[in-house]
Amino acid sequence: MNNIMKTLLLYITSAAILFANAGAGCGSKSATVDPQPDGFQSLLGKWQAQRATYEVTEQNGNYFESGPDFIKNGVTIIWEFLGDGRLRSTVDGKSREVRWKLNVTRLSGQNIDLGTLTIIGDDERSLAQSLGQTGDLTYNIGTMATGSSGFAVMYLSADVTSQGPYKKNILRYTYHKL
Repeated sequence: MNNIMKTLLLYITSAAILFANAGAGCGSKSATVDPQPDGFQSLLGKWQAQRATYEVTEQNGNYFESGPDFIKNGVTIIWEFLGDGRLRSTVDGKSREVRWKLNVTRLSGQNIDLGTLTIIGDDERSLAQSLGQTGDLTYNIGTMATGSSGFAVMYLSADVTSQGPYKKNILRYTYHKL
C-alpha cells in the first residue's frame, strides 16, 4: 500500500470513529444510566478536541504517525463533562448527551497518570464493538496541567488495530480544557 493510500485510510478511519463517537444521533436507553464518576473534579468542564493521531506499526515493523488537526481543518468538537455523569458532545454546533464513567488507577497531584474513560450510549457500544471492544466504548485517559497557568491537556487513546491492515494501530485524541 503506498503512502497516499495509507494516509487516506487513516483519515477516513479517523473521521468515521470521531463522528460516530461525537456526532451520532441523540439519546438512547442506556443514556439514562447514572454512573458515578470517580469524583475527579479536574475533568469536569469543557474540553476542545485539537487533533487525532494514529500511531501505526506496519506489518514490516515500520512506524509512523499521522492524523488530522481538527483546529486547522475547521472542525470544532467540544466535550463537556458534567458532575452527574452526563457528557455533552458538540460537533460543529450540534449537541447530544451520553453518559460517562471515569476510573482513575494512578494520579500525580491533580493529573490522571493512568485511567479509563467509558462513554455510555447505544451508538458508543456499537462503535466499541466495531473496534473490537466488548461493552461500552472505553478509552485510556491521561491528563496534565502545564505551567502556572493551569493549562490542561487530556489524552484519550484506543487500540483500533482491528480497523485496518496494520500490526498495531493506536488512535490518540488530544483535547485542551477551555
